[in-house]
Amino acid sequence: EVAASLDKVTENQAEVLTLPSEVCSETDTELNSQRETENHQTNLQKLCRICGASFKSDPYKRSYPVHGPVDDDTQALLRKKEKRATSWPDLLAKVFKIDVRGDIDTIHPTNFCHNCWNVIQRKFSNSPSEVYFPRKGTMEWHPHSSSCDVCGTSFHGIKRKKRSLNPQLSKKPRIVAGSARKVRPVRNVKQVSNKALMKRIANCNKIHLSTKILAVDYPVDFVKSVSCQACEHILADPVETTCKHLFCRACILKCIKAMGSYCPACRYPCFPTDLVSPVKSFLNILNNLILRCPVKDCQEEVVLGKYAHHFSSHKEAEEKEGYAYINKGGRPRQHLLSLTRRAQKHRLRELKLQVKAFAEKEEEGDVKSVCLTLFLLALRARNEHRQADELEAIMQGKGSGLHPAVCLAIRVNTFLSCSQYHKMYRTVKAITGRQIFQPLHALRT
Repeated sequence: EVAASLDKVTENQAEVLTLPSEVCSETDTELNSQRETENHQTNLQKLCRICGASFKSDPYKRSYPVHGPVDDDTQALLRKKEKRATSWPDLLAKVFKIDVRGDIDTIHPTNFCHNCWNVIQRKFSNSPSEVYFPRKGTMEWHPHSSSCDVCGTSFHGIKRKKRSLNPQLSKKPRIVAGSARKVRPVRNVKQVSNKALMKRIANCNKIHLSTKILAVDYPVDFVKSVSCQACEHILADPVETTCKHLFCRACILKCIKAMGSYCPACRYPCFPTDLVSPVKSFLNILNNLILRCPVKDCQEEVVLGKYAHHFSSHKEAEEKEGYAYINKGGRPRQHLLSLTRRAQKHRLRELKLQVKAFAEKEEEGDVKSVCLTLFLLALRARNEHRQADELEAIMQGKGSGLHPAVCLAIRVNTFLSCSQYHKMYRTVKAITGRQIFQPLHALRT
């Protein structure tokens, strides 16, 4: 009996001891969860609400409240652009297409960084109409959990129990949100440094001038400043992006169409509506660059502004040389009207075939009407309206007699032989009763 009573006493004491331990474990878990929530909220205050970047990346530690009033600089810019937004929630909703009025302090940060503020300034200062911004660039925030990106990827001097640091990493890892890499303008070395890809997209070797034809040995930095960032040729119709990079208009439009709406040099968001012309002083410097003509046996030094006219003169000379008549007989080339009928037919045989083919295709084989219309248009082009009116009256079946020169021109252009022209002369005279066409002897004189 004594032993049984002792066993009961020990069991009661064990039950009494287990109750405080359970209560202590529950209080510890609550304290740990509360501490993790406070740490998570502290970490949120160090990140940007819009892009998720850390404020430590800014050496001046500049930040702006999400729910506060607009600062003085932005307010002055909005008044200049006649915008009515006076608070940051309205302005952020208009620029970044996000609503911050329903934010919770335990889930969303309460400030945004200077980089996002600078985006607002640039967008409003350069685009007088609607502001564009990529919607995929904004950060999505979620409540705190065991796999929280905000707390899991940051290190604040307190060693977490569940995650041990890798000794191969650096001593002080950076505070970077996991999804902040989507918005941050981090340079992709393979894409940005791959000039061959952008040159292949631009494909402007035949239309743009190379920097090798510069007549003066300019410094390397100056040559880079007057060359396109995409094709590395001399700027042709230059445009400037919001990030102050210079491109040829055709090259930047091709790159935006192929690679996306951002600057090929720095990956900053860039749209065709944001492209502006550089200042006039830069254009004057660009147009006064001295070039050496690449045409063989020329080597003339011409400024860039007059290079197009100079090169067109070379093209005209090449065309004249290509179509120059070679007189193999040694005699001077005679005029068409001074030739015999056989020589006229021989010289105009190709034109005659073309006119005949056109008449059969378009005018049901009426070669005469096509030739008369061509001759009428030629007279109108040379401002010989009196003869053109007479010819038009004859074509319509009315009018007085024609000049012998006009009759001869009609005969030549319609490819009529002597007998055909005489037959037409007699037929018109018999039907109309008037001598509209001149006889053959008048044409010979």
